Amino acid sequence: MPDLGLQGKRAVVTGAGYIPDRAGHGRFTALALAEAGATVACVDIDPGRADAIADEIVRSGGSAFAVVADVRDRDQVTRAFDEATEKMGGVDVCVDIVGFATWNSVLDETPESWNAQLHENLTQVFFVWQEAAKRMVAQRTGGSLVALSSVDGTQAAAFHTAYGAAKAGVISLAKTFGHELGRYGIRANTVAPGNVGSGNLDQPDGEYAVNGINPLAAPRATDIARSVLFLCSDLSARTSGQTLIVDGGATTADLWGVTDEMLPALRAALP
Repeated sequence: MPDLGLQGKRAVVTGAGYIPDRAGHGRFTALALAEAGATVACVDIDPGRADAIADEIVRSGGSAFAVVADVRDRDQVTRAFDEATEKMGGVDVCVDIVGFATWNSVLDETPESWNAQLHENLTQVFFVWQEAAKRMVAQRTGGSLVALSSVDGTQAAAFHTAYGAAKAGVISLAKTFGHELGRYGIRANTVAPGNVGSGNLDQPDGEYAVNGINPLAAPRATDIARSVLFLCSDLSARTSGQTLIVDGGATTADLWGVTDEMLPALRAALP
């Protein structure tokens, strides 16, 4: 791997543990940062998952340790960063992976579901970034804040109303954090994944063309991790407040759904 300027950097990844049958964004992000030379504090609500990813990194020759915390709780966010920075001496990179979605129509969404999704997908990101930023400012060494947003935050998100609203909020957070904290050398960006399958390392690329809407093929979790790595690295040293969409080209879809097969009829209809 080329030098990305991450050798010896101190990274905190929330939601770093791997949940079976899920995409594994946290795991692959933690692995990518460690491979690039960073020490990684692997934060997860589940002790077993936190230990597993930290052990995997160490076995592969990297530097990592587990931190157990529920980052939906503001006090636990502070304690997690206290533990991480005590062991690493500071924090240079913070990546927030935590989030979830439910399927509800705008007519069926409940206050409980709405509030839970807004809290986990938006509010906790704010406080995780805030905690990291406070320490970066105190260190006077700059830093990079990254979070997963979603294509659902950039366009209509049918039956993902709360999730889409929260992810749009994360995109806005990146702009505001980037603007306010740029004078401290702190950058804030998001990666917006499209549809990412589970178990994706064992499948050929073509398997991920979801419903014909991905011109390239839907991304793998490793694609998302590499995009996060780019935004953490010196390669994006002058990039802040931005959202990098990684969706296999799905959001380039033609509004009218025109296909090659339709062209003869369309041409015939022209005056």
